[in-house]
Amino acid sequence: MDILVGGIEGGATCSKMVLMKLDGTVVARSEGLCTNPWLVGQEECMKRIYDLSLDIKKQAGIDPNTPLKALGLSLSGGGEEESQKKIIEALKNKYSSLSENYFICNDTIGSMATAKEEGGVVLISGTGSNCVLVNKDGQTAGCGGWGHLLGDEGGAYWMTQKALKMLFDHEDNLFPCPYDVTFVKQTMRNHFKIESQMDLLEHLYTKFDKSFIASMSKELSKGALEKKDPLCCHVFCEAGKILARHVLAVAAKADKALLNLDGGLPIVCVGSVWKSWEALKDGFLEGMKSRPDVKISEFTLLRLHETGALGAAFLAAKAAKLHLHLNYAANADVFFHHKF
Repeated sequence: MDILVGGIEGGATCSKMVLMKLDGTVVARSEGLCTNPWLVGQEECMKRIYDLSLDIKKQAGIDPNTPLKALGLSLSGGGEEESQKKIIEALKNKYSSLSENYFICNDTIGSMATAKEEGGVVLISGTGSNCVLVNKDGQTAGCGGWGHLLGDEGGAYWMTQKALKMLFDHEDNLFPCPYDVTFVKQTMRNHFKIESQMDLLEHLYTKFDKSFIASMSKELSKGALEKKDPLCCHVFCEAGKILARHVLAVAAKADKALLNLDGGLPIVCVGSVWKSWEALKDGFLEGMKSRPDVKISEFTLLRLHETGALGAAFLAAKAAKLHLHLNYAANADVFFHHKF
C-alpha cells in the first residue's frame, strides 16, 4: 500500500484537506468548517480535524482506523507553541487512528511551503490578516495575526468595520466624512437586511458573526471597482497601505538572498481580498515606500492555485523524514511584479 500523507489548511471561515502519495499525487480532497482553535475551542477544532480525515479516508477507500503516515495542520490561529503541543498530544490520545505523526503550524507557513521552496513572505488577507517571512533556513518572522480585536488590518472584517465606522462617525457628526456615504449606507442595509443603524447592533453583539460581517467587503469591492465609489476606494486604498506595511515589518529580517532572487522578494498573497487587487494596488505601492529604514527595490506577488494544505502535507512528511514531491510551478503563478 502507498504511503499516504495528509494536510489541512484551516482558515477562519472554512478548512481544506488533501490526501497525497509521496510522488505528489493528490488522492482525495475534503472541505469542512473553521478549525481555528481560538475561534471554536481546541476540543471542537480537533473534532473537526477528525471529521475531515474520516471524510477523506472514505473518499479514498481507506479503512478509517488506518492511520495516515503523517498529517500536517496549517491552522489559522495555530502559531502558538504551547497550544500546538496540546493539540498534538490530545489528537494522539483521543484520535489514535488519525495519524502516526503530526506537524502543526500557522496557516501562513503552509501557504509558503506550497508556493516556494526557497522561502519568501506570505501575506494573508481573507476574513482576517497575517504576514510571515520564511527564510530558506526555516527561520521565521511575523507581523499581525492578532485577530479582529487587536489586529486583522487589511482583512475583510477590518475593511467592513472601517467603512461602517466612517459612516457612523459621519451620521453622528463626530468626524464628517469627506466622501459621500450613500453607497456604504445602502450596502449596510442590504447586507444585514436592516432599516437603521440601531438595527446593526444586534449583528455586532448578540448575533455576532465575524465571517458574515467580513463578507460585506465583497459589496465594498464592487463599489470600488465597478462604481468607483470614493469611500469604498478609500477603504481599499488604506487596506493596501497597511498590508504593505506588514511586508516591510517582516522584510527587515529577510535574508539578503531572498531580496536578490530573480523577481525580487516573493510575496505569496492568500485570501479572498486579493481578488480585488486593482482596488488595493495604489495603496499597496504607496505603502511599500512608507518606511525609509526598510528598502525593497523589487518584489513579485504570487497567487496560489492550490490550497496551503499541500504545503502542510509537505512539512508533515519532512518532519517524519519522508520526501513529498511538490510541483511548485503548478501551485502558484505571478500576478504582479514591480521595481522601484
